[in-house]
Amino acid sequence: MNKFIKIGEELVPVSEEIYKEYYKMDRHARYLEKDVKVGGSKIDPTTGEVKYQPSKEDSIERLMDQGSDFADDQAVEDIVCDRAMLFILQKAMSELNNEEQKLIQDLYYNNLTVRQAAQKENVSHVTIIKRHKKVLTKLKKYFL
Repeated sequence: MNKFIKIGEELVPVSEEIYKEYYKMDRHARYLEKDVKVGGSKIDPTTGEVKYQPSKEDSIERLMDQGSDFADDQAVEDIVCDRAMLFILQKAMSELNNEEQKLIQDLYYNNLTVRQAAQKENVSHVTIIKRHKKVLTKLKKYFL
């Protein structure tokens, strides 16, 4: 172990892998604290022109002043939660095998009944019910 991380006033020896992850995490934290929240100015080296780069973080008030419409009854927090849940669902669906994805597609997107899905797959409806439960159990793990 030839790498060290400074914790308080003490240097702690760590492996190369931990060292890289620690500084990656540290850089991410600095990005969130400084780069996203604080605007800044940059000077173009060729022209000498100063360009202001606004903060990447925004407020609802400023967006509304610019004409963004948040007039519907759904709160911004709800919209963000819905999108996060959708993202998690898409990630979870990508982890399913083709047969499982096809079953979810048939039952939820194509609106087939369990019996229709069973007939399509040429298996009993009990088999489809068992597969469906198994797939839902897999998907639920992503939402816990």
